[in-house]
Amino acid sequence: MQNVNPLTLYVPILQTASAQETAQNMYQYFNNPTTKANLDAMAIVHYARIALVPNTNAAGILGVLVITEFDGNMNSYLQAFWDEPGGGVKTAFITLATIALNPPAGFNPDDPSTITYTIFSNFILANNLSEPADLYYAYPQSVEQITEAFPPNS
Repeated sequence: MQNVNPLTLYVPILQTASAQETAQNMYQYFNNPTTKANLDAMAIVHYARIALVPNTNAAGILGVLVITEFDGNMNSYLQAFWDEPGGGVKTAFITLATIALNPPAGFNPDDPSTITYTIFSNFILANNLSEPADLYYAYPQSVEQITEAFPPNS
């Protein structure tokens, strides 16, 4: 079984000033010490990034891409985010759902507390553009194996 797997989450967003600002803020503040600490603590994410897809028909952002490579299967990955102790990355995904052009079925964007794990995971799976076979990876080691062999700089 392949240990490293991809997520390429593409979410078209509302074309409102508020949604545009939220997407820009998600992008701008994604790569920060808190996100890094949360992802490091999970010890399954190899790489993670956010990209904004420009709207070629008008000014602004058409959608948000969240691109990650992770250890394990998709279900364990999504469960790890759902159960993340700090909740920061989970909150970012829920924020993305609130500005989605097509929000998850059963989710009330005006009340993000209505999201359940099932709604969350179905939303991610429905918007994922990648399959495990799509990913080239140069090494089979897990994040834990790599950080044990090559401790990150403190």
